[in-house]
Amino acid sequence: MTPDDPGLWQVLSKRTIHTSQWGINVALWSVRLPDGRVVKDHPVLDHLRPAVGVVPISDDGRVLMIDHYRVITGRRGWELPAGRLDPGESVDEAAHRELLEETGYSAASWATLGEYHPSNGSSNQVFHVRIARELTRRSEPTDRNETIALRWFGVSEIRELVRTNEI
Repeated sequence: MTPDDPGLWQVLSKRTIHTSQWGINVALWSVRLPDGRVVKDHPVLDHLRPAVGVVPISDDGRVLMIDHYRVITGRRGWELPAGRLDPGESVDEAAHRELLEETGYSAASWATLGEYHPSNGSSNQVFHVRIARELTRRSEPTDRNETIALRWFGVSEIRELVRTNEI
């Protein structure tokens, strides 16, 4: 399929209605649906920089997660270290930085898990995922605004967190 395929949504126009210092702009797109109808002012969050998430895995297979409060949802829960790339920063550099800032750990071994679009119905954000192994504790987390606590979880515990909506 190509963007001009009649079975796909077609972008007719784009209009930015808000630009932010955070690198997330708000746009309104007019689009033609596959059935020919036109939707005007479809809201789109335009992320100017990608983000990265890190899966820190210990030698015994447990995953290090951070306890974090998200003001937008009003919820506290367990998350992987993550954040957007700083200007001029590579995905790998950002992964190293985010791991150290949010957990105080560094990793000697890195692997790429992949990338995805977390909210592809309303946003163009690209989220890269890296796996970190051979972890070494360097310090306490340096970004105290991001991390309330740290904890290691086994796979069965992570499944339970997902089931109970705590992740």
